[in-house]
This record gives sequence, structure tokens and C-alpha cells, in this order.
Amino acid sequence: MKNLLIAAVLGLLVACDPMTSDPTPLGPIPDTGISLSETVCFGTCPDYSVIVFPNEFYQLRLGQFTRAPGTTETGVFAAGTFAAANTALQAANFNTLPTDVTVGSPDCGNQTVTDLPSAQIEEITIAGARVIDYYPGCFAAPSKPALDTLVASLRSAFGIPALIEP
Repeated sequence: MKNLLIAAVLGLLVACDPMTSDPTPLGPIPDTGISLSETVCFGTCPDYSVIVFPNEFYQLRLGQFTRAPGTTETGVFAAGTFAAANTALQAANFNTLPTDVTVGSPDCGNQTVTDLPSAQIEEITIAGARVIDYYPGCFAAPSKPALDTLVASLRSAFGIPALIEP
């Protein structure tokens, strides 16, 4: 019985040892993150914003046409989510894309349609933030294929349907 008690106490001490616990902070990591935001359309397009940090921690804002409008949630994505989002940015050559592809901007072109949700993609690094505002109704935009693929890749990396749908 005495040996069992000693083993239990040692087990508790090891479990509380900071050297054996996960050193990854659970929360936002300053100056580093990748986010995707989408707005409503004239229909029922969901309004949401999600940001993921390198430790897979995320913050999610849910708006109209989502499972919990007006709420903000936090959690932890599966391992590799931040890396997948970063890979999507690199595949799209994010740093070379125009930052304003919206109606009225020169990068939109002259062929547009209405009733589509707008997207905003942001990469935050220690050097600063880079934000792209994108309206997918800019059909003549030279960067449209890359931006459409990027938005789809980020939706997939973040598991957007399961994350936001009612």
C-alpha cells in the first residue's frame, strides 16, 4: 500500500512538472497569423472571420447566416492547419497579388457582376500586415484565378463549412 501511495505521488509530481508539459502557448501569438473573412451577399452567404496562429489556436467571429450569429469563439485547429494556410498563400504568390481587387479599382477590370460575397485575406508577420480585399465578381481581374484558388484553399484548410454552418 505504501509503494502504491509513493507511486501515485510521484505520478502527480511528474504530471505537474513544467518540463514535461507542452510549451506551446494556448492563445494568439503576437505578430503572426493568417486570416480569411467573407461578407454577406444579397442572398444567404455567411459572414465570418477566422484567424489562425502558428500554434493552431484560432479566433472565429460568426455573423449573419452562420450557426451562431453575433458570437466569437476560440479553439485549436488540427495540427498542420497553419502550415496548410501558409502553403496556400505561397502557392498563390500572395505577396505579388494586388491588394485591392474590388469594384471600381483598376485591378478589378471592367466586367463585374453583383451579389457575390467579398473576401479579405490577411497575413500578419513581424514585418507588418498585408491585406487583400477581393470581390470575386471582378471577372476581368487578371488575378482572379489565383485569388479564387487562394480563397478556396483557405476555406478548405480552415474547414469553413463545418466551422460556420448552422
